[in-house]
Parts: sequence; structure tokens; C-alpha cells
Amino acid sequence: MKTSKQNNAPGKRKVIVMIELDELQQYIYSVFTEFDRICKKHGLKYSMEGGTLMGAVKFRGFVPWDDDIDVVMLRDDYETFLKIAPTELDDQYFLQSFNNIPQFPLNYAKLCYNGTMICDYAYSHIKKMNHGVFMDIFPLDNVVPKKLSLHCSLVGVLTGARVTKLKMKATDNRLKKVVYKLLSFLPMRLLIKMINKVCTHYNTKETGYIYEVCNSNRKFQPMKSEMYHEYTQLKFRDADFMAVKEYDSFLKSRFGEHYAEEMPPDEERICSHHETVVFTNQKE
Repeated sequence: MKTSKQNNAPGKRKVIVMIELDELQQYIYSVFTEFDRICKKHGLKYSMEGGTLMGAVKFRGFVPWDDDIDVVMLRDDYETFLKIAPTELDDQYFLQSFNNIPQFPLNYAKLCYNGTMICDYAYSHIKKMNHGVFMDIFPLDNVVPKKLSLHCSLVGVLTGARVTKLKMKATDNRLKKVVYKLLSFLPMRLLIKMINKVCTHYNTKETGYIYEVCNSNRKFQPMKSEMYHEYTQLKFRDADFMAVKEYDSFLKSRFGEHYAEEMPPDEERICSHHETVVFTNQKE
């Protein structure tokens, strides 16, 4: 571990750390256990997602080269978690979404480890948000497959306007830049309200399908809603965490029929995020 000190206040310092991956994973795991504690206390359901779920199934922990935790929650449980977490969280952790920080640039929530800051992100210039080591919490909303492209495009346009308003790069497409710039003159809270309204548009009726409209990836197809009716527990390191009962079907839909036996090539075994972490408020 390489460190350097930067004094920023009497009696306190910032420590810049080139942190090893296994140590970074330990901080993220701490955030995950706090999230799980609150969900289980209040009967909220969630499922490990993507690489996190893959890690639980194949490695009983992190995929060896992974450096994040992703979970999904049905919209009602997600909104409930956002309401109760601020009064339930240990002081070591901080929950943020655009519900409590309008300048937060994402359409989902992050649970962060206080006293840390990951450097060099695209939104590192946004001073009002927490930049700590984190896990991602994605809400799931009902969708109509035939209208999914339009649904996600509307969210994308409104999100592009928010990102532009926050002085972040949204696109290289000139036409989109113009549209985003025009929409960015709308008040931030109105843009947030519009995004929420579009994301949850079909939640008043049963469509039979569910999707991460808030952060869509067109490579992935919507899942049948029934997949999120039953849950199980899977070992992740030294504790049990929630996953959809049909996790095998989910992983096959994302990673292929032979995901359990196959390993990606070496060039794809890379971290998603930076490993430079600032530890703040350290006593001299």
C-alpha cells in the first residue's frame, strides 16, 4: 500500500492510498453487510446482481478481479429503503440518491463508506455528493417489452439533460448535445421528477416484465416479473445474502449457458473502478 499525507485542517489529515484490491473489497463488503442488516431487519427484499451474483455462485464472494457490489430491489422496497436507511445506518455509512442530493448524477442509489473518497471519477467535481467507497442499489420497474426502447430513451434524454446541467460529458452526438443543453435549462428538481415519473410509468399495472429502466443496458433483455417473487440465501464470504431463487436462470440469461465452467480471457479480468482512495479525517 502506497500512501502520502495531505494536511487539510489542524489535527487532521488526508491520506492518499494506492489500495490493494483485497483491502478495497473488504471496505465494500462492510458496506454490503450494513445494507443487508437493514433490509433483513425491515423485511425488505433484494437480490445480488450481475458480477456480484456471479461471485456468490462461483466463488462464495467477490469475483477475484471485481471491485464493486451491485444489488437490485423492486421499486416499492427500494423506496422504502431510501426512507428508513438514514435513521438506521451506522454513522460509518451514508446513503445518497437524487432524492436527498439533487446534484447526485445517477438514477439509482449508492451506499457509501464515510471517511473515504475514490478519486478521478467523472463526477468528482460535484462537491455536494459523497465520493466514498460504495455499493450500488438499483430499482426495478415494470416494463412493456414492445415499448422498452422508447421507455429507456426517454429516461436517457432526461438523464442526459441532468448530466449536462452538472457539467458532465453526456454524449459525443451533436444533435443529442443540443437537446440535452436545451432541456438542462429546466430546474433540477423538475428533471428528477420527470425521470421518476417515466421510470415508474408502468408500475400501476402488471406487465409481466421487469427491468432496470433507471440504468438500462440494451444488451440485456427484461426479465419476467415472476423471477422476483421468490428469494433464497447465498453465501458471500462469511455471511448469507439474498438472491432470486432462480439465480441460475438469471445468470444463464446474462452470461451464457456455461457461465459456471467458463472464465473470461485475461484481458477482461479488470477492475471496474479506480483503486486510488483518499482516507479523510485521519487523526495525526
